[in-house]
Amino acid sequence: MKRAYGYQGSYLIGYILIAVVALRAILFYEESSNLVVAVSLIAIYGLFYALEPWLSNHIRWNNLLYFPFQTALVLTLSNLRPFLDIQSLLYIPLCIQAVRAFSRRAVLIWMTVYVALIGATQVIGLGWVDGLALLLLFLAVGAFLISYDFLYSRTQADQAESQRLLAGLQSAHRKLQEYAAQAKELAAARERNRLARELHDSVSQAIFSITLTSQSARLLLDRDPARVPEQLDRLQKLTEDALSQLRSLIEQLRPPQKS
Repeated sequence: MKRAYGYQGSYLIGYILIAVVALRAILFYEESSNLVVAVSLIAIYGLFYALEPWLSNHIRWNNLLYFPFQTALVLTLSNLRPFLDIQSLLYIPLCIQAVRAFSRRAVLIWMTVYVALIGATQVIGLGWVDGLALLLLFLAVGAFLISYDFLYSRTQADQAESQRLLAGLQSAHRKLQEYAAQAKELAAARERNRLARELHDSVSQAIFSITLTSQSARLLLDRDPARVPEQLDRLQKLTEDALSQLRSLIEQLRPPQKS
């Protein structure tokens, strides 16, 4: 699985531990012939530690090579003489990286290996009492740093999930607004169609009746002039009804006035 680049609290912790071990080794081996060896090993360890995110993204089997190689470097450093107890701190960044790189079962195996190596190194270098005391101290420091990294990663994951949910809600809100606008336009179109049908049916019928009545009045003007006023009254009534219907439809077409 590829891991994203960017700041991670655990990597900053690892750089701090590497710097502490490097400074302590320089001061401790200042008069020793192993100074160059110690500094070189720490530098190689730090280089691969810095490259680990890139290697994990570009080399499929990186984890199967990276952790044994880094573990061998720390073992070599721990066997330099005179013995320097602080070099075992370099196992802690490897523990944090293992938590990110492996499954839970594999993480337990690697952590068991690292705890055993730290314990064996300290006991052989300092004796049982001092070695076990320092082992407990290293375990406490490691547990704290791993817990910090876990909480940091959980916080980052929660923030990413919150951002994803927020983006989803914003997208849904935009779609709802679009649907609401479309529904409003559809409702307006249906209302216009209804009014158009009413206008066509009612007014067309009224105009047709007016036409027939006017034609009847024209015919009666020559044949039976006495009935012409009756037709004219009917024509006036039809005209008034048509005008009333037109006014009603026009009133419905007007947009509602804001109060």
